[in-house]
Amino acid sequence: MTSVLDPDRALEDEAKDKFGFVGIAKQLAPPIIEAAKGEGMVIGLEGRWGSGKTSLLNFLRAELQASKKSGIHTITIAPWLNGDTSSLVLSLLEPMAAVLKQKEDELAESYGEGQSATKERVAEVGRLLRAYGPKTARRIASLANVAGYVLPGAQAIGGALAASASAADEIFDVGPTPSELKQELAVKIQELNVGFIVILDDLDRLEPEQAVEVVRLVRSVADFPKVVYLMCYDREVLSEALKTGLKVSDGDLFLQKIVQLTFNIPLPEPFDLRTQFRNEAKAIYFEATGVDLDGAILHDLTYAVDREGMGLSTPREVKLALNSIRFVFSQVKDDVYFPDLCRLHLIKTTNYKLYKWLEIYLSVRSVLVTGDATVSEDEKTKMGEELKMLLPASGPGSVHSIWSLARFIPGVVDTEKVSERVFNAINSSAISEAVRLKRLGSPLHYRFYFALTGPKTVMPDEDFNAILELARNDIDQLESRLAAETMKRRDSGRTWFEHVLDRLDDDCISSLDESQLSGILHALSGMMDIAMKEDGEVRSFALSLDGIANIVAKRCLVRLRELNPEKQANTVRSMAQDGKAINWLVGKFFRSQLFNHGKVGERAERPEQWEISEDLLDDIIEILRKRLSEQDIKNLIPNLPNVSAYLYGWMNLTDDDQAKNWVQEYSESDEGFLDILNHLRGWAMSDKVYYPLSEKTVSSFLDWNEVKTRLDGMQSGEFSDKAAELQQAIEQALD
Repeated sequence: MTSVLDPDRALEDEAKDKFGFVGIAKQLAPPIIEAAKGEGMVIGLEGRWGSGKTSLLNFLRAELQASKKSGIHTITIAPWLNGDTSSLVLSLLEPMAAVLKQKEDELAESYGEGQSATKERVAEVGRLLRAYGPKTARRIASLANVAGYVLPGAQAIGGALAASASAADEIFDVGPTPSELKQELAVKIQELNVGFIVILDDLDRLEPEQAVEVVRLVRSVADFPKVVYLMCYDREVLSEALKTGLKVSDGDLFLQKIVQLTFNIPLPEPFDLRTQFRNEAKAIYFEATGVDLDGAILHDLTYAVDREGMGLSTPREVKLALNSIRFVFSQVKDDVYFPDLCRLHLIKTTNYKLYKWLEIYLSVRSVLVTGDATVSEDEKTKMGEELKMLLPASGPGSVHSIWSLARFIPGVVDTEKVSERVFNAINSSAISEAVRLKRLGSPLHYRFYFALTGPKTVMPDEDFNAILELARNDIDQLESRLAAETMKRRDSGRTWFEHVLDRLDDDCISSLDESQLSGILHALSGMMDIAMKEDGEVRSFALSLDGIANIVAKRCLVRLRELNPEKQANTVRSMAQDGKAINWLVGKFFRSQLFNHGKVGERAERPEQWEISEDLLDDIIEILRKRLSEQDIKNLIPNLPNVSAYLYGWMNLTDDDQAKNWVQEYSESDEGFLDILNHLRGWAMSDKVYYPLSEKTVSSFLDWNEVKTRLDGMQSGEFSDKAAELQQAIEQALD
């Protein structure tokens, strides 16, 4: 199951090998076996932490153990698990003695007295090995007592070793010295048709003093003929441990005295790590959502993995990144864009400092968008310097460049002026797109990528299901409930109403019946102006709330048409005729239909992509033309939450000068004139939010030169401050 976290254990099952370790093991085993028939050798299996050394070692051990008929025996020791030097020596010598004892028994059973000479040689080697271990341990213990160099408190450890050795001396007669025993053992083993391969894994986990004892064991204590040591380690780590433990200037040079031959874990083939990551990420997405990745999301995931996955260097890094995604995605799947989540966790694994920089940058940027704070020049300079240090490359081709980061993080630019590398202006459409898709660069969703949201930010299923039930049975109550939810904010700052909209995704809407779909459409057409007004100026930056509601409404239209085309047509006509949210209906919902059908603009969609038919849209236009000409509706305009959007929608729907005439009439008074100009201001953001007043926008309704002249004439008097503010807004539009 992809939801189960990967424990990152070394592989033993050949079927799970994704990086060719089985094939490497099959090729390495024969020459290692041959080496065990000669004078003995120390072979280093080298690789970075996480590169798969132990997995390769497991497959290699299986190959070696399958070759017992050749008389070669494999012994595995994990030095970092051994308690002291005595147990380390004995963990090597006792298995060797046991093998020889078994061979002695086999010879006795198979050949009887005729092979007594061979049998005696084998038995003698076994006795020598059993005697050599304790004597060697006693010698090392004495050294510990004298030098006290093993660990703090080494005298106590040395005393324990000495006691162990003394106990052994009571069993074995005090005879030849360790050097004499070693010489005799070397001669005896050479005469026998038996060899040993000793595997020493995880040497890079040892403390410096332990590492020193292991290499001394291998090179001095037990360097017998027909014994091959296969040492597994990270070269840089072990070299540093030897440098510290031996107090030498070059630990790597000392390691070369110990190891006669090295084999480096090969790098994975190009794209292997990225391919594994992408395939498992797709499985995680399917398990969490029940939907296969396809289309634009799959394309974005592929691109993100190809770019950020360049930094992957070991199988362990792939596991770390995937485990992070498994851990959080099911909790935040409704609030993040999956390719961006994968991208961020790849960065977290391969460039952790950049990950932390992004968390800080996006958090600061979010308060800029909301207008809650500004950023000083010093702070921008500091963040710009840090960013260049983290991403020093130039040009968009390198993943280690600011240009590459700018593809998914808004407001960053590679420029010589340090303070201008961050918090640059982003147009409203780009922010709206990021918010709509819940991208990492969205000021409303970025935090979901860095911190799991608690229960307070998620509406319980029973509450959400109650809303769906109101859609079926009580539209008026649903409208009131949704309006109330716009006034309740979660800990994240988002409203519960927006959370409801987020949960009304394709899967949810596809499960609703026609009464529920019609009820949701009616409720939105009745309360969206309240939601837009409650949302305030800040949310209008990205036009997010009305845009999200528009997407939900379109999904409902499509599904309702599939279930009951006639009910869909009646619902839409009722929305146009009776909907109280006139600002949203005219400025967003129906205006978007005009664009989709090509009645306005040049972005017409194909007929099969339309949510409503051409005939139905023509009916709607006629209904709204009559309704918008009514004085009661005109009286509402100055207090609408987004007057500019309404005026453009009115102008598009009526295709005449009604909207323009209303603006000119309303602007006859100075107060009305200033009010309408304020409504026509746009917005832009760099280090803070600006509200420029552009010639293009104003000229749709008023003569531009007359507007500027009239503002000049208001520099003194009752409205001088408001006029000056608007003149500054005009200057900002020219920058």
